[in-house]
Amino acid sequence: MHEVVLRRYRRVLEAGGPFPDLLLIDGGKGQLSAAYAALEELGLGRLIAVGIAKKEELLFVRDRDDAIAFPRESPALLLLQRIRDEAHRFAVTFHRQSRAKRDLRSDLDVIASVGPRRRRALLTAFGSLAGVRRATREELVRVVGAKAADAVLSYFATTPDKSPIKLSTKTPTKP
Repeated sequence: MHEVVLRRYRRVLEAGGPFPDLLLIDGGKGQLSAAYAALEELGLGRLIAVGIAKKEELLFVRDRDDAIAFPRESPALLLLQRIRDEAHRFAVTFHRQSRAKRDLRSDLDVIASVGPRRRRALLTAFGSLAGVRRATREELVRVVGAKAADAVLSYFATTPDKSPIKLSTKTPTKP
């Protein structure tokens, strides 16, 4: 929490604001303390922050030792819960999108003459990146044309194969 608040509000400070009226921290007393430590480090200790602990749904503030317990049906508690849940949803969506982009990358993405259509055509024709790597110039030309085929061959000639090494389980035969 300290790291996140420090990075975020350092950027806000460098940009000259605007600063929020209230920081809602996802967590209890410990998370709130870490957030305030980061704010103090930046000279922003005057900002107001509250922490909401998930299980007990208690609200923690800096000026009180004990937590504030709202009635379960309190509109204030429902608003804080919705804000927290929306922040969770946003973070989860962002991480899923980031992971999907990272996992769907291929060496074909960095070859200048190969766009999404040619990438798909190569993978469909040869089954995998390893299949594209093993393809001859003639085979590549039939799928993506001469210019793109030359770009693919040139790229793979200068880029080492990163696929795992497969060991044969066959015993060698004598000549």
